Amino acid sequence: MSSESARASVGTPTLFQMLKTFPATVVMLLFFTLVIRFSYFMAWPFLGIIMTRDYLMSPITIGVAMTGSAVLAVVLGIYGGKISDSLGRRGILSLGCAFSFVGYALLALASNMGVFIAGLLTVGVCFAWVDPPMRALMSDLLGDKRRRALALQIRYYLINLGAVTGPLVGIAWGLTSQKGTFLITALSYLPFLIWLLLFLPKGRVSTTQQDAEPAVPLRQVMLIIARDKLFVAALLCSILCSIVFVHYEAVVPLYLMTLDAQAAVPLITLILVTNASTVLVAQIFLVRWLAPIALPQRILLGSAIFAIAQLGFFSIGNTDPVLWFSVTVVFSVGEAILMPNLNILLDQLAPAEHRGAYMGASSLQTLGIAIGPLIGGVLLTLTGSGVFMGTLFFSVLLATIIFLARAGIQQRLQ
Repeated sequence: MSSESARASVGTPTLFQMLKTFPATVVMLLFFTLVIRFSYFMAWPFLGIIMTRDYLMSPITIGVAMTGSAVLAVVLGIYGGKISDSLGRRGILSLGCAFSFVGYALLALASNMGVFIAGLLTVGVCFAWVDPPMRALMSDLLGDKRRRALALQIRYYLINLGAVTGPLVGIAWGLTSQKGTFLITALSYLPFLIWLLLFLPKGRVSTTQQDAEPAVPLRQVMLIIARDKLFVAALLCSILCSIVFVHYEAVVPLYLMTLDAQAAVPLITLILVTNASTVLVAQIFLVRWLAPIALPQRILLGSAIFAIAQLGFFSIGNTDPVLWFSVTVVFSVGEAILMPNLNILLDQLAPAEHRGAYMGASSLQTLGIAIGPLIGGVLLTLTGSGVFMGTLFFSVLLATIIFLARAGIQQRLQ
């Protein structure tokens, strides 16, 4: 019995052993994820305040503008993912970095609302052509499920590390809620672009399965994805999760502005840093604690915690920092469980030969980011704190879908 245990321990690599097997390209992709998201979080969470203060836009108008940007990301993300399957990841990633530089520079230098919205739409393009191909490239290079899942967990951890440090550095440099901060975000894409052009090979990543498969037209790939009921169910859950999360990023700041405009900026900074810090700490423990639990059950747990947090936000009704801090901690634990595990689920349901297109289709989750601000802007205008009853409904709906699909998902993953 002891010899069997010894063999099992030898056969199951630790997290650090798996990390040592990561190719240098994956390590660099993770590094640039941190750089980009650090600069992103210095500026983007305060976008609603900038649009309200500098351009006198209403919550509904802000929602429409952000929806347009995210819809553009959805449409171009699927097409870009298919191109990356056929021609390779480098070209689409390079275009995405170039568009990122242009889009964020427009946001920083805009002298009127039209130019600012043009920058917002351009940023939608860059998200579609950077984020899904990066995830697809990491999956191509890592191969097995355990390493891919670990890479996605690390990637999400680094995103939240950027979310902690970005706003704090912004405060220290006096850049919080300033348009010019977007210029730093624009410049952060240039090193990534240079590295892509110098060190990432052209063409497709060479795998036996991919090389054996002929190129499939985009329309046919979309039909394959549409018929994949389990992937569609997981994607719908990701969309609902995005709707709830984008309310936290985009609508909560507007809600706090309606409660107390003077207290809004420091309180927004507090809850953003609290959110990301809690996710960072929670992930360290949750990765090991949740490892024996099936993926659908993890998602159910996260959605339940999300729902509890929405009730907490609804019940506050003032700008008391202690209350917002407390509910944000609960929300963040749910986020630390839900968001990385939904990404892992989408990755593991995607077939290797169409991974880029599937990852591009997974950018449909940005439909939640697209319609979330619009739904939130309308609900905030009409109901005030009732906006959180809407996010409670979406959290419960997410849990219902994953509960009904859990048996099929578990069978597919095995």
